[in-house]
Amino acid sequence: MSCWVVDTGPLVYLAQLDRLDLLQQGADEILVPPAVLQEVSAKPDLSASMIADAGRTWLRCETPRDQKMLEVLKRDLDAGEAEAIALAYERSADRTIMDDLAGRRCARKLGLPLVGTLGLLLAARLKGELPSLKSEVEKLSGAGFYVSDRLLEEVLRAAGEIKPDVIPRESTDND
Repeated sequence: MSCWVVDTGPLVYLAQLDRLDLLQQGADEILVPPAVLQEVSAKPDLSASMIADAGRTWLRCETPRDQKMLEVLKRDLDAGEAEAIALAYERSADRTIMDDLAGRRCARKLGLPLVGTLGLLLAARLKGELPSLKSEVEKLSGAGFYVSDRLLEEVLRAAGEIKPDVIPRESTDND
């Protein structure tokens, strides 16, 4: 049975795109720690409502048990990232869904498999579940999602939405 632990950013961004289904399609069990739900509910809007609805059906809240680990993680991370990483570590999650750079660095050090919002959208695009990755990223940008130009170009290239750089071959006398 596959298990994913989701942090606040990807959860909210997927809700804003009305694509929480991408989480459901990816794993049998989708977990969020209490701090993530608190961060989501701090801004009551349509996304928070969609996430609350998911919490009544398929999205499960679980509290990490290792308080010492949480104390250490909270020195450098906010509560949502710290709890998500601790829970993913405890549960040996198949994926930790996280966008926050500091959180991703910490999760990587612990050997947690990571994917972010862009990775989920790219996978959906490659499966034919999204007509355009670029349009989804544009919607997210309007909601405050930041992605570097370089990373966006790489992801759009991987999605087949921009052509790979063509390196002209040098001509030879035999041409």
